[in-house]
Amino acid sequence: MDFWANLFHEIDGNSVLELACGTGRLAQTLLRGGANYTGIEIVPDFVIAAQNKLKIYGDAASIVCGDMRSFNLTKKFDLIFIGFNSFLHLLTDNDAEEFFSCIYSHMHKNSRFVLDIYIPNPLFLYRPKNVRLPVLEYTDSHTKDRIFVEESNIYDPKTEINVLKWFFSTKKKKDFDVRQFSVRMYFPSKMNQMLIDAGFRICHQWGDYYRSDLNEGSKLQIYDVVL
Repeated sequence: MDFWANLFHEIDGNSVLELACGTGRLAQTLLRGGANYTGIEIVPDFVIAAQNKLKIYGDAASIVCGDMRSFNLTKKFDLIFIGFNSFLHLLTDNDAEEFFSCIYSHMHKNSRFVLDIYIPNPLFLYRPKNVRLPVLEYTDSHTKDRIFVEESNIYDPKTEINVLKWFFSTKKKKDFDVRQFSVRMYFPSKMNQMLIDAGFRICHQWGDYYRSDLNEGSKLQIYDVVL
């Protein structure tokens, strides 16, 4: 949270646009700091949750239900960002190019755009087939049961798409729910080229939230770009 709050306090202005804003967990930090915040989210339930969470901020907070590949808010923003790997849901080059085109049209000469994703790890991508590893556990807010989540994956190096499957269990009931989703694995060389081709200038490449330089040991790739 400090990383994003510090970015906001560095910009010249206070208008912020977040793509794939989810339920607004980052929005609150920025709004408390004085942001005029707009979030775009494609999942209607998340939009409703974010609107309910942020209504105390009045006109300073706006949540729009829309697709981050095709939107026009008819204004430009001082800071635009997409955090926590949400960019990985853009599965093709065309998806990413459409996204970058929308970002470009909502920036002015002093705007900053920040993109935050992890660096693909071969040990993660090329796990043996049908191997399931624990990824998280939590307490269900309704049943109070402890939920354990395991993950398997199948990676296609041709498309760079990783298909993930999550298995939800309790101690009494195994695999009571199974969810599948896909993410694109963007390597740093690909990200650099796509950002440059989209007309951006890369000011910083960070490897963590402490702004260390991106290197071979980094787990994250965070891009700070301008026009």
